[in-house]
Amino acid sequence: MPALRDIQSAFIHDAYTGEQTSIGYLNDYKLNSSERLDIYYNNTVLGLTDVLATTYPVLQKIVGENFFRTLARFYIETFSQVTGDRHKYGEELASFLSTYEPAVSWPYLPDVAAIEWAYFQATIADDVAALDFNGLTDLISEYPNFIVSLHPGVHYFELNFNALEIWKEHQKNRIEIIELQKTQQTVLIWRDQSDDIYLQNISKPLKKLLMRCQEGISFGQAMFQSSDGLENLTSFQQEFAQVVSSGVFIYADGDK
Repeated sequence: MPALRDIQSAFIHDAYTGEQTSIGYLNDYKLNSSERLDIYYNNTVLGLTDVLATTYPVLQKIVGENFFRTLARFYIETFSQVTGDRHKYGEELASFLSTYEPAVSWPYLPDVAAIEWAYFQATIADDVAALDFNGLTDLISEYPNFIVSLHPGVHYFELNFNALEIWKEHQKNRIEIIELQKTQQTVLIWRDQSDDIYLQNISKPLKKLLMRCQEGISFGQAMFQSSDGLENLTSFQQEFAQVVSSGVFIYADGDK
């Protein structure tokens, strides 16, 4: 007598891969067991493909609907849905594309996927009150060892190509030709307090500051470490002022 866990695991495996390892557990009823399994597999693939298409609209626009549905099927067979929250499904698509051989002629697709995933997650992130300059100034004057963190809607990551330029161009009705450039850059994506989404390239010092804040050290230490060896203080101050006023930081309520 097979264990219920074994039956369930085999069925879930078949629903995502199209294999039929659970066929021996099924009893015939109207349809044969193979056809019944195909129904679950097809519904799983169709449903999750629609989820991916919603999350990655620019990616689908670049490669075309047919190619997108093909790569989605292979992705679904590799990465099953591990939680009931479908908003969390598709996170690994950028890394999947980096090894997906049919997409080799589009080497920038992993970068585009990274942008789209971060953009989508920023839109659904929890609402949290962000620090403005007044709040930051008060903390600096009252609690020298206070800690800040990043708003849940904030994401930053490395790109290997000018994918942000490509992504922005695909927001237009008429897409102009863009020359592909291999260039290292860090992109910051965040949702401000008015629920507007922003995307921009950021400097290495600002990236270092964001990393240090995430590590949980005091804001003073984070600023000191990120400004060490700074060549253009004015530029960094302007960049920092922009992200603070746009709601990137929140008070972490750490040691004061």
